[in-house]
Amino acid sequence: MQSHTRPMHMGETIKTLRDEKGWTQEELGWRAGTSAANISRIETGKHGPGPEVLQALAAAFDLKIHELLALAEGEPRHLASRLPEKLEALLLENFRALSEERKLLLLQVSEAFVHPLRKEPSEEGYSPQ
Repeated sequence: MQSHTRPMHMGETIKTLRDEKGWTQEELGWRAGTSAANISRIETGKHGPGPEVLQALAAAFDLKIHELLALAEGEPRHLASRLPEKLEALLLENFRALSEERKLLLLQVSEAFVHPLRKEPSEEGYSPQ
């Protein structure tokens, strides 16, 4: 994959990886357990992959999800593969050590990163004690 001066989008990343493998959209769809039409919609940015499809796409390319996400953010491939294997466990451990007030603050910040177009963070299922 070539180096980019701007962050890539998931669809561009999927298309680049697919092209590198020489696969058609049909073949990638088969490997990921989804349709060629869905691959097309993802590649053109009409919609992003859901969690299950994202996992299946990463597996099809022999990547971990965090590596695929890092590539989509424009991270060079050699750095994307060096992200900690136990990142989720480390984040969870640190989260559990926080006070309830800081957990809520972190939840709000992470919501802003995950859903940047929302005006207010979602607090469904979480209430500080």
